[in-house]
Amino acid sequence: MSLGHITGVGHTGMPVSEVHAASGEMFEQITEVDGCVIDICFVTAPNHTIELLRYSRPQSKTTSTLRPCDNGHIHLCFDVDDIAAVIAAGRGYGFHPVNAVQIVPDGPLAGTKVVYTKGPDNLTLELMEHPQ
Repeated sequence: MSLGHITGVGHTGMPVSEVHAASGEMFEQITEVDGCVIDICFVTAPNHTIELLRYSRPQSKTTSTLRPCDNGHIHLCFDVDDIAAVIAAGRGYGFHPVNAVQIVPDGPLAGTKVVYTKGPDNLTLELMEHPQ
């Protein structure tokens, strides 16, 4: 009996407080959130799609305060070719490094530059610049 296989990544979904695209009304059945109405924006990255969801209903929501070590926290990592330039561009969208860029000292990722950035709604994006 075959258990099936993962054949690719469809998208990563993240609830956010602001988007600029509207959706249909079938999401109450999908999400099990009574009376929900969702605006959706798709952000296309190389070989991956990010789905940003703004729930306009229900109105009562909270912003996550989960830390990277807490169960349920999610972060998305992007491989980049110029980490300083991407950090600078991210500032225009409200993303700021949580600390200085680190360089992996040894192992299979030796020389890789890494930084976590925090943005609106406590979203965490990790950036990695691999050595050439």
